[in-house]
Amino acid sequence: MSGKMRAKVHNKFKMRGYTLKVEALKEILSFLSNFEDAEDEALDLLVDELHTGSLKSSVLDKESVQRVTSRLLEAGSAVDDDNPYTNMSTSFSVIDAFDIPKYRYDPIRKMFCQHTGRLPIHGDASAKAWLYRDRFLLLSQRLSRIPQFSKPSFNSELSGLGSCEISQIQSLVGRTGISWVMGVISQFEDGHYYLEDLTAAVEINLSNAISLIA
Repeated sequence: MSGKMRAKVHNKFKMRGYTLKVEALKEILSFLSNFEDAEDEALDLLVDELHTGSLKSSVLDKESVQRVTSRLLEAGSAVDDDNPYTNMSTSFSVIDAFDIPKYRYDPIRKMFCQHTGRLPIHGDASAKAWLYRDRFLLLSQRLSRIPQFSKPSFNSELSGLGSCEISQIQSLVGRTGISWVMGVISQFEDGHYYLEDLTAAVEINLSNAISLIA
C-alpha cells in the first residue's frame, strides 16, 4: 500500500478524532487492499461503521478495527454469493431529494442560511428567477473572497489599476474613472445588450469585444 494511502487513512481518522496504533493501521490497509478500485468508498464505510459503534477509547487498536473489518467483509461476501454481479464498488444509495437540506446565500448577513420553507415538487412562477439570482449571489460571494477584488486594507499594496473592489452597477451614476463591476449580459431588445446585476442594468457596446474562447 502506497504512502499516499497511509497518509489518507491517518488524516481521515484524525478528522474524526481517532488515533491509530501501528497494528490498527496495518489492519485497515489490509482491509482496503480488497477494494483496489474503490478504496475511498471502503475507507469511508469503515470510518462510519467505527464511528457508529461503541468504542471504549479514541485510540484504536487492532482488535477494535478487526471486529468491524471482519463484519464488513462477511457482509460483502454474502452479497456476492446472492448476486455475483454486485459488489461494494458498484453499489449505490438512493437519497430522497427532499431529505437534502437546501441553502441560500444571504447577501446581508453574508452567510449561507438553510431554507426552512416548504420545498414543492413543481416550481412556482418565481422559481426560475430565484435560480439565476442564487447563482449570481454565489458567484459574487466567491469573487469577493479573492484578495484582488476585495476592499483593500490600509497596508495592502494596490495593483497598477488601483483598487479592484467590485461595485454595483447602480453606483456608477455620476462616477468617473475606472470601476469594476460584475453582471450578466442580457438582450432586452434586438441588437441591444445590457450588463445587469441585482441593482440596475446599463447598455454596453460589444462591437469591439474580444472573445476569450479559442
